[in-house]
Amino acid sequence: MDGDWGLDAEDYIASIRAGAIDPYGRTAAELEDELAAFDRDWGERLAALTPDELEAVVEGRMRVPELPGPAESERATRLRREEQFTGQIKALQAQRARLEARERELLAARFQRVRDEGGEVVTALREAASLLAAELRQSDRAVERRITAAWQTVTELPAAHEAHKAGRISAGHLRVIEQATHPLRIDVDADPAERARVEAELVAIAETTTPARLRSRSKRIVDRALTQPLQQRHRAAMERRDMWMVDAGDGMVDIGARVPAVVGAGIFDRLTQAARSKPKDDARTWDQFRADAFSELLLTGQTPDDLHATNALTATIAITMPATELLRDTDDAAEPQLRFPALLDGRILVDSATVRALAADTTTWERLFTHPVTGLPVTVDTYTPTRAQRRWLRARDGRCRWPGCANPVAPADLDHTIDHAAGGPTSIDNLAHLCRRHHTMKHSTRWSVRQLPDGVLEWTTPLGKAIRDEPEPQGPRFAEAAAPWGTLPDDGGPPGEAPPEWAHPPDHIPALTLPSSAPGRSI
Repeated sequence: MDGDWGLDAEDYIASIRAGAIDPYGRTAAELEDELAAFDRDWGERLAALTPDELEAVVEGRMRVPELPGPAESERATRLRREEQFTGQIKALQAQRARLEARERELLAARFQRVRDEGGEVVTALREAASLLAAELRQSDRAVERRITAAWQTVTELPAAHEAHKAGRISAGHLRVIEQATHPLRIDVDADPAERARVEAELVAIAETTTPARLRSRSKRIVDRALTQPLQQRHRAAMERRDMWMVDAGDGMVDIGARVPAVVGAGIFDRLTQAARSKPKDDARTWDQFRADAFSELLLTGQTPDDLHATNALTATIAITMPATELLRDTDDAAEPQLRFPALLDGRILVDSATVRALAADTTTWERLFTHPVTGLPVTVDTYTPTRAQRRWLRARDGRCRWPGCANPVAPADLDHTIDHAAGGPTSIDNLAHLCRRHHTMKHSTRWSVRQLPDGVLEWTTPLGKAIRDEPEPQGPRFAEAAAPWGTLPDDGGPPGEAPPEWAHPPDHIPALTLPSSAPGRSI
């Protein structure tokens, strides 16, 4: 135990167990272990004293000496300081979360009072916001938004609010949950129990991963719970296409556009390909070249210094979806909707109609087979083995595999888990994608990693903590369902219900034999 606490150790531990925050981020169990170790050490030190030394200690003429032993090594000292540093930051984050949650509760309570008092709610809320804004020297509009957002979070996302208050998730995690669940919270036909289930699932994920990873996974979880099909939501979103320009200062502006996901991905890929073709002696960075290419393409129809046939480039985008969805030629809302929508680059939901339109004009296909239970990629059709490994690993990883990193897989490096120079094979079970930053860190820091079955990476921090990073499923997951039509369940009950008419493909569609591993398609 460090220093003089000014109170009994047992009382201190009890206060931590009751909800107080230790300055070094230690839990009650960790403090109990420290106290037990302190008691053992103190007993051994007293037992080692001679009668005369013990009398001198009792009379205050000498201190209890430390037990003889090896001095703390430089590495042990460094690790101890790192543990103290991380513990202090964790404790400060927990304290900050508690304060932010308390502020949120106060703001929500003020909004609730406005609602309970009756009258014109909008006017009363603006008045309350203006009073607080004057004291805080902030915009009343901004304060009004904070009050409204606080009330929505406390009342509509109570589990997420409590998790943040307890310090189990950060403010960044909470913002992701707020943004991701907004469509579900305004879905008037959504079941309240389903909203609560989605919130609980997102909170559980937030407690184990970063906000960026949570944002990626939340899209599919929320989409499955929405009552309005993705195609209908996409049509409504298409009406909100927009473009804007904002003054960025210093003679510069920011230009933005809201366009369909596949169009935006194609635009960005076209600019990236142009940047890859720039001369080696061109001093511009990729971002600078992309910005110049964007301007030149819009103003002149050509990329800057178009000397390398970059203007003839076509965009390449990757969309993954179950192959059976391409058999459908309708988006009838009466039919059950696909529970695993198409994904653009494994991250952005795309409606089925858009994908079928792209499929009609696609000349090159890669067929991605996914595991029927886990949904993880298994293999792809290809001709060249080396490219096959890269494509397979891109499908498996989907992103940088450093713990918590969500950088896309396209520009990432393929790293040998066991260094090739140390005899590591160039095989799928010894390769994983790392972005350039984390590829460098793997080789230049004290982090280490080993690859387990199914592409799981087990990282070990310099402090000795193990962190597992698992590939995210790129395909649908299948689970046991009710007994199929025409079969008897194990309990001897009646056979399953007959499938609806939409389950039978029309006669004019040729039969498609799908392998048992439930393939998806990648454009």
